[in-house]
Amino acid sequence: MSGEIAHRAKTFLDTNGRHYVESPLPALASSIAILCRLPDSKRFYNSRIFPRPWTVLLYSSLFAASGWMTYDNAPIDGAGTTAAWSAIYCIMNGSPRTLGRLLRVGRIAPIGIAGFAAVNTVTHGYYYLTTPRSKEDVEEVKILKGK
Repeated sequence: MSGEIAHRAKTFLDTNGRHYVESPLPALASSIAILCRLPDSKRFYNSRIFPRPWTVLLYSSLFAASGWMTYDNAPIDGAGTTAAWSAIYCIMNGSPRTLGRLLRVGRIAPIGIAGFAAVNTVTHGYYYLTTPRSKEDVEEVKILKGK
């Protein structure tokens, strides 16, 4: 049973996952979703539940930059950047202790953002680790030569 599930997951990541990762929209959506937390982070600045405003701006700008990399015909680099920063975001803001406190306070959006970051970590990380680098280099040479 677990072998079948692993095969289905790999097939999904190789087909639909590639289309998902090669679009700049997931990284830009992460950027916008995290930036929407800025008012809460300013209002509850001394709270240990919400991130500081400067970290919200940092994560938002880094996800926007990785979306721009993907948009600018560097999907492997954009996927690697998105996967790395999504993993760091999950480590910093996705701990069960923090998410449990957010549920008690009644805030559901940060939990959704952490889940979205976890999905981005898996899909973008898989794409970054399994896509051969030479394929992108060959396509870049073809574009530069005009073929």
